[in-house]
Amino acid sequence: MQDFQKTESSIYFNGNILTMETMQDQPEAIFVEHGIIKSIGPQEEILTLKKKNTTIVNLEGKTLLPGFIDPHTHPAISTFLHGMVDLSGFTHRTPEDLWQHLKKELNGFEKGEWVICKGFDPMLIQGLEAPHINFMDSIAPHNPLVIISQSLHSYWANTVAFQEVNISKDTPDPTPTSYYEKDDMGELTGFIAETVALAPFATKLEEIFTAQQMIDNTYEVLQEYARMGNTTIVTAGLTIQDAKPLRLYEHISSQKPTIINQVLATVGFFPQRSAAVRHFIYVRHDRPFLLPESPDNGDDFYKIIGVKHWYDGSPYTGSMYLSQPYEVSDLTSKGLGIPKGYAGKRLLEKEELASFIKTYQNKGWQIAVHVQGDQAIRETLDAFDMVNQNSLVTPFRHRLEHCLLLPTEDISRLVRLNMTPSIHINHLYYYGQALKQDIIGAERAERILPLGDLEAAGLTYTLHADQPMFKSDPLHLIQTAVRRQTKEGEVIGESQKITIEQALRTMTIDAAWQIHMEDKIGSIKVGKYADFVILDQNPFAVHVDELRSINISQTIVHGNRI
Repeated sequence: MQDFQKTESSIYFNGNILTMETMQDQPEAIFVEHGIIKSIGPQEEILTLKKKNTTIVNLEGKTLLPGFIDPHTHPAISTFLHGMVDLSGFTHRTPEDLWQHLKKELNGFEKGEWVICKGFDPMLIQGLEAPHINFMDSIAPHNPLVIISQSLHSYWANTVAFQEVNISKDTPDPTPTSYYEKDDMGELTGFIAETVALAPFATKLEEIFTAQQMIDNTYEVLQEYARMGNTTIVTAGLTIQDAKPLRLYEHISSQKPTIINQVLATVGFFPQRSAAVRHFIYVRHDRPFLLPESPDNGDDFYKIIGVKHWYDGSPYTGSMYLSQPYEVSDLTSKGLGIPKGYAGKRLLEKEELASFIKTYQNKGWQIAVHVQGDQAIRETLDAFDMVNQNSLVTPFRHRLEHCLLLPTEDISRLVRLNMTPSIHINHLYYYGQALKQDIIGAERAERILPLGDLEAAGLTYTLHADQPMFKSDPLHLIQTAVRRQTKEGEVIGESQKITIEQALRTMTIDAAWQIHMEDKIGSIKVGKYADFVILDQNPFAVHVDELRSINISQTIVHGNRI
């Protein structure tokens, strides 16, 4: 099971201690008891607090700082995708390599067995084109085949898969923006746009995966969060179909658990008070049955804290909502299938969003809204302004998620409404060159993810990787925010660079503030929980290009090494 060490009290000393309260505050030692920071100060003074069973942790020059907080991630989806056939640009360099790998993998499946692939990404593999249903039928004539994009907004299926879920060319599209693409003859092309249309396939797959598979996957996924130094994770839109198997907002001991629940509890999916990372949850707007009676539920380990909606989609499917059209290029037209002159669409009217915000704000919930394009962000802020006229939004710290093209002129509105963006900085690292050359053009690319402007405005914001889109690796995000360098080595938005200290804050104390937990986690302060990460090097003592190479030595939650 987990590499878990429970301690009643502990002392940390002989290292660099970064409290994230102020950078001038670098104490010599910390005393922790029953998971709470009890004293911080000179080494000689703290060592006198040692008790009979106190664990002494000699940092040996390593660096201790507050545990990282991932403010926008998807552990349930990560669990679902874990172990699928990998078609990502992280493991394949050419289209030929990718398709050859899939064909080889198909040989290992029995006739009729579902084949699910993840990570398909024309941005990371040059020349990769979306698969047509005829091609998928030719390589998997007797197996249901589903390919999931890296962005999780686009999907492809073969004929057998469509038949298995009773979808044909005559099946109505679920929504205008989530649909089953058809050609000029009215035949299915295999392309599935957005998550609503994927629902029949997802339901089928939930039936196929065994309980043991999900348990094993969950264990591996949660271990990986901890290995990356995360002590708190935030689910940004829970998508499960039924609340009964996973009682996400009740303590496991308060119910009559099933065998599955008991096992999940032992691997940390439920909050074992001494072993799990903290987990806070925003429920999808279309899963209201998952909401408890009020935000006053759960505890400091496990709690549902808000509701999430979507106003637009992804830059890499043409569903990001822009004020000006996408660029016309081989990538947009052939790889992504975006029509000339297209600028994306809103997923709902802003008046509908305002009504949604008002409904859930009146019940006390924090709202998070997925927005990528400049037009989507403007209209979403319009919706919050509508609500603010009659009911103040400022106490809630409502959130905007991803914010690729956040207009500088709208930052003042975010300040006025006390709203807080969570920035998908990996857009820049992995897709910056494609955005600049093919998707939105050089002028708009220079204005993406304006961290420098957010800092100048004094706005609190965070960084995220959107796992499983990308691995929840805080140090990788920090380096990208500081360097603003693409994977090809090009700097985009030089004026929007931030400092190492500012980037560290986004993953610690500012992330805690974003979820109303700044008085309990996010910094090293007497009275707060002892949630720490120990690094083998001090981020301020390495070259900026080496930040992501720093190793995580230990992750500690509530005073316990996990």
